[in-house]
Amino acid sequence: MSARRLAGLFVAFVFLLPVGWIVSLSLRRPADALSPALLFAPTLDNYRAVLLDDEVFLRGLANSALVAVSATVIGLLAGIPAAYALARLRFRGKAGLWRFILSTRMAPPAAMVIPLYVLYFRLDLIDTRLGLVLLHGALDVSLVAWMLRGFFADVPEELEDAARVDGATRLSAFLRVTLPLAAPGVAVTTVLALLASWNEFLFATMLAGGEARTAPASIAQFVTFRAVAWGKLSAASVLTALPIVVAVLVVQRRLVRGLTSGAVKG
Repeated sequence: MSARRLAGLFVAFVFLLPVGWIVSLSLRRPADALSPALLFAPTLDNYRAVLLDDEVFLRGLANSALVAVSATVIGLLAGIPAAYALARLRFRGKAGLWRFILSTRMAPPAAMVIPLYVLYFRLDLIDTRLGLVLLHGALDVSLVAWMLRGFFADVPEELEDAARVDGATRLSAFLRVTLPLAAPGVAVTTVLALLASWNEFLFATMLAGGEARTAPASIAQFVTFRAVAWGKLSAASVLTALPIVVAVLVVQRRLVRGLTSGAVKG
């Protein structure tokens, strides 16, 4: 076995070990939760307890699905035109707008919690799904614009010019030529935006209470001052990660193709 393959197996082991341990904890009984033994009698009691008896977590899963999908759609609808304009059009203030978009990705979320809380309190958006959708959608816009600008810049402009010579408008040339050629980048960006919204914890905890709290924030209920329900916590973590894993597997080919192309060029 070559050294490169050994190094790859070691890296895979390091990254997969925590995942395997969480799955192992989710299948253990409470008495065996902290046992270092690798052999144990697996049980699905933790999954039954989380899926059948825990209304808070089930509501969190439903909220996560609604918020993540809605925010991703908003991010794509607003971010794709912005990315195309930044890649193709020439207008005053373009460089400043691009720097502003980049700055929104650099700002630490913790620095925005208090201003957002005050704003949401005045707008009566605290603990509402609409508030989380708007916030996650706004964060996804900058991510989509940042990612897709390079993909659109990689599409030869001559192809659009040829379509316009044949009578197509700029919009139809974009929809029929540029956007299909940038489909791998759109797939990658969609998954990343969905992942960012689904896994977001800070704002979902601070700006949402019991009704609008998402799955990652709902998992925190298993950690109390008295004890940590390791089995339920691990089962809830596995169930929260499962939809994203399935989504990545579905678009795996486009995802690999998009990640290996010039996503950050330009």
